[in-house]
Amino acid sequence: MMGLLAYIACKGEKAVDPSVATTIVANSSTSLTGTAGSQVSPAPSILVKDQFGAPMPGATVNLLVLSGGGTVSSATVTSNASGIATAAWTLGPIVGSNALNMWAGTLTAITFSATSTAGAAASLAKSTGDNQAGTEGVAVPVAPSVVVKDANGNGTAGVVVTFAVASGGGSVTGGSATTNAVGVATVGSWVLGAVGANTLTASATGLQTVTFTATAAPNLCASATAHTFGGTSNGALTTNDCIADGYYIDFFTSTLAEANAYLFRQSATFDTYLFLGTPDGNTIGENDDENGDTTNSAIKALLPPGTYVIGASSFDKAVTGNYAITSGTTTTNIGNCEVAFIVKGVSTNQNVEATDCVAAAAPNTIYADVLFIFLNAGQSVTVSMSSSVVDSYLELRRADETGAIVASNDNKDTSGTKDAAVTFASTTTGYYAIVARTAVVGQTGAYTLQVQ
Repeated sequence: MMGLLAYIACKGEKAVDPSVATTIVANSSTSLTGTAGSQVSPAPSILVKDQFGAPMPGATVNLLVLSGGGTVSSATVTSNASGIATAAWTLGPIVGSNALNMWAGTLTAITFSATSTAGAAASLAKSTGDNQAGTEGVAVPVAPSVVVKDANGNGTAGVVVTFAVASGGGSVTGGSATTNAVGVATVGSWVLGAVGANTLTASATGLQTVTFTATAAPNLCASATAHTFGGTSNGALTTNDCIADGYYIDFFTSTLAEANAYLFRQSATFDTYLFLGTPDGNTIGENDDENGDTTNSAIKALLPPGTYVIGASSFDKAVTGNYAITSGTTTTNIGNCEVAFIVKGVSTNQNVEATDCVAAAAPNTIYADVLFIFLNAGQSVTVSMSSSVVDSYLELRRADETGAIVASNDNKDTSGTKDAAVTFASTTTGYYAIVARTAVVGQTGAYTLQVQ
């Protein structure tokens, strides 16, 4: 026994092998998100295991920022008692992709990626649309916009910006706008007010307000000269006039006291072009040549009492020169297949004559009067034709190359009447032709036409 104890004491205990980092695995997600310029939370971490598969405390873990411009607090960290090593990783200041490697010894590194977003809004600045020149009553050419950025200069999305008129008396549409993915917010439109300086502010909660400026010039397209009905107004197209699509145009207003048929004429040495409308911008009619032998223009229209706008222009672009506008009443009868215009609210007595337009050719000839009406998209019209002499028949056609019939009627009801009526709601803006004809071949006679 004593010999055995002596042997053991001499031999001693077997030494334990030191721990070696053999395995590393991700302890946190390897796909992270964070705010540009800030530490990622939760922080990236790995678990280090030794050769026995046990968590290894005290292991040295290396850190290396691969991309994104971020930083780590130190180049190495040490695993804790649970074998976990955690990196304090601050993402780069610019929004985008970031990457970080973590590894121990010669083990293959684990790569963490992080997509950064902009931080809280820190500044608001003008982007486009400052110091413009425009026209009173007209939207500026470039809608003002601002850019909102965080403390690192990244565009901040989702910030509500309020645009408001500060001076000049103009108006805005889309005054509340939200910044897009790159931090830009744009007003819908800014319509300038009075001639001279106009200002617009843009503001967001907690940020400094900015001010846009624009100078408004007189709106030559909104001004009109009074034309005394029955007289002559002399004018001239000049390079200082209102210009629309390359055509110079002057506007006149004239007030008509009663419902009647009226004739407006523009005469000049150049090829004229005449418009007729209402003060609220609705079109009534237009004409290039009064007849084939002249470059003068004329519009015949059946109108109720009211104020109307006459536009004097040219057939060719950029033409200047003197002209004269005249006006007067004319025969209400629509004869010889002449071009005439009509508006809603008119009732007129007419005659189907053998000299009128031909709605159906020989040998089954049918005669018709044609009046043109301008309808805006969504506008409806009801036309009725009544007579004790002829069998009324109405057509409403598109006044284009197709001449397509959009509505027609022979008898407006089943009571045995020979009167006709059509109702039509326009889906497109443009001219339509009211064709007042008969249902009987060769028939002529008086009738009453109403447009409502």
